[in-house]
Amino acid sequence: MATRSKAVPSKRSAAGRGRLTERRAGGSATARPAPATNGHDLPDWPQLKLDIVRRYGAAYSTISSRQPGLAHYWIDGFIRPGADTPARGFVPGSALNALLVTPPFRHHYLVSMGGERVDALRGAVDGRADVTLLEGSQALLDDVLPRVRQEEYRRALCVLDPCGPALDWRAVEMAGRLRTIDLFAAFADTRDDTPQTLKRRLREDAGFANVMEPLALRDGAGRIASHLFFASRNNMANGVVEDIFTTHRDGRAAPPPPAATRSTGKRGTRA
Repeated sequence: MATRSKAVPSKRSAAGRGRLTERRAGGSATARPAPATNGHDLPDWPQLKLDIVRRYGAAYSTISSRQPGLAHYWIDGFIRPGADTPARGFVPGSALNALLVTPPFRHHYLVSMGGERVDALRGAVDGRADVTLLEGSQALLDDVLPRVRQEEYRRALCVLDPCGPALDWRAVEMAGRLRTIDLFAAFADTRDDTPQTLKRRLREDAGFANVMEPLALRDGAGRIASHLFFASRNNMANGVVEDIFTTHRDGRAAPPPPAATRSTGKRGTRA
C-alpha cells in the first residue's frame, strides 16, 4: 500500500494531455461550475454510491478483465472514508467498497477530497500493493489521472463524492480529454450552471463523447441540491447507468448485496 500526502508533478503525455494550467491566486484559469454540497448533506448518496460500486463497478471490472493487456483502475474521490476497517460485506458510504469487487481492479486510488487525512484508512489497506492513498484534487491532477493514458492501454472508473469547493473542475476536464475515464460526478445547480449547461460543458469543455441526462440529488429537506452526471467516451454502458438512476429516481432502494466472499487483505501490485 502506498500513501502520499503530496502529489508528485507529472509529465505531459505524448498527446499533450498532461497537467492542465495551474490555478492562479485569487481565481481560476478555467471557469468551472459549482460542485455539489458535501455528500453528507445528501442522505441518498451513500446508498447510491454503493450501487455504483457493486452494479456498475462489478460489470466494468468484469468486462475490462477479459481484455488481454488492459490495466483498469478504480479512482475514488471521497469526502469521508466511512468504514475504516476491513469488511466482508459492502457498507454504504465506505471508501473501501471497491476493494471487494470481483474480479478486482488492477489498482485502487483512494483520494480524500474533504480535507480529512487518510490515516483512518491505513490500517484497513495496510500491506496491499494495489491501493494508493492520496489527498486533494491536486493529487488527481498530478499523480492519478495522468497514469490512465490511452497509449498505455489503461482505463479507469472514477467516482467523485459531492464535495463542494474541494473538487477542481480541471480534474473533470483532464478526465474527459484522456478518453479513458468513465466518470460519475455531482455538481450543484446555479443560475449560470443549470443541468443542461453542465451537460454541454462536459461535452464541449471536457470532451466527453457521451453524457447522460443527470440524476437529481435531494437534501434532507427533499429539495434538489445537485445533479449526478455520468460521462464517458461511448454509450456502451448507458443501460446499466440508467438502471441505477431509475432505481434512485423512483425512490426505490436497491436490494441488499450478498456478502462478499473476500476480505480486503493483501493482494495485487502497484500500477
